[in-house]
Amino acid sequence: MTASTELETMDRLTCEAFLANGSVGRLAVVVGGAPHIVPVNYVAEGATIVFRTAPGTILTEASLRQVAFEVDGIDEHHRAGWSVCVHGFGREITDALDAETRHLRDLFVDCWAPEDRDRWFKIIPQSLTGRYLNPSRRKSGRQ
Repeated sequence: MTASTELETMDRLTCEAFLANGSVGRLAVVVGGAPHIVPVNYVAEGATIVFRTAPGTILTEASLRQVAFEVDGIDEHHRAGWSVCVHGFGREITDALDAETRHLRDLFVDCWAPEDRDRWFKIIPQSLTGRYLNPSRRKSGRQ
């Protein structure tokens, strides 16, 4: 019997719950025509992602660009895992004065990287998707 897996799609509320329980994800942004994927500490408010960074980092390139943000969990032994992806638009919110932005900047983002991380950004979600990959209890057609 060959091990097989089942792929299940998550609903929006489940995706948001996985985002809320995480603290490290990966931000994908295209800079100079080349894609870059960078790990980042974050906090989620629904599907909106908030992070801080220092001036001059690749993360500052997310402002005013299409971006993707991904979090996941993997169990290699059981060939299982999950992944949630937010596709959206990056926006710097460091100096914004509206009530929503003030609220987002009050959220706690535990930055692991050294230096002052005083530039605030959010990802405005345009789509949110998630999937589970679970071991199947069914027998595979291969022997």
